[in-house]
Amino acid sequence: MHSHDCSYRSVGPHQIAFLDYGEGPPLVLIHGMFGDFLDWEGVLEPLSQSHRVIAVDLPGFGASSKPPGEYSVDSFVSVLHELLLQLGIQQATLAGNSFGGQIAILYALTHPASVARLILVDSGGFRKYTEEEKALTETNFGEPVFAALTPEIQELIFAPIFAKPSEISRRYVERQNAKLRRADYPAYAHALVCNIRLALSTYLLDRLPEIHCPTLLVWGEADRALPLEQASRAVARLPQGQLKVIPGCGHMPQLECPMGFLESVGPFLDEPTK
Repeated sequence: MHSHDCSYRSVGPHQIAFLDYGEGPPLVLIHGMFGDFLDWEGVLEPLSQSHRVIAVDLPGFGASSKPPGEYSVDSFVSVLHELLLQLGIQQATLAGNSFGGQIAILYALTHPASVARLILVDSGGFRKYTEEEKALTETNFGEPVFAALTPEIQELIFAPIFAKPSEISRRYVERQNAKLRRADYPAYAHALVCNIRLALSTYLLDRLPEIHCPTLLVWGEADRALPLEQASRAVARLPQGQLKVIPGCGHMPQLECPMGFLESVGPFLDEPTK
């Protein structure tokens, strides 16, 4: 499972890397901040038994191109839409983790007919950040910080994403450390700074009533980045929302608790759509 052969497509000015395998209804997986399609590695194989799984690297992340300049919500949505059209996909289920959840929500708001159902995994966008919080984040996660990152600092940054240390969390931090050595690391660091800013200013709770497709929130009970109460607030606003909580799990259940994740999404994916 570790030698993933990714494909590339030119989408506008971007080279977009993605995995595309399995057959059946399309299921698009969107990673979060600091992520790439390997954030889904533990669930790709099982999901591809019943679905055509497209796990994408967003522009600025993973093996996709990392343009200079600003990043915008609209550009993520249009790149995703264009990629799916190129792949012959008219309608899909979208699953997004963290920042990827924000992109998935915005995609569903922009292209409602293209989204059969939505899976929001410990998703961002459900809390308003104050100007002070945004300023603090700019300081803590500005370009100078990323320029000076070391494996030791990354250990501290990424440990809280998991409920407890494990082989999985160790491998995740190793993958993050490998990014420090890549030639495109400065471009990636720029993308992170822009997108962390974007994530904090993209507040979507009040727009959830506009999402009419069946929507499943999957949340790690021990998420320290985006606490469970945010999920409870969100599910109350969704016309067709349900919430599955995964005990003893952190911010990335699909990676930390793949079995619990699959048990949560399996029945939702199998429900007939109205």
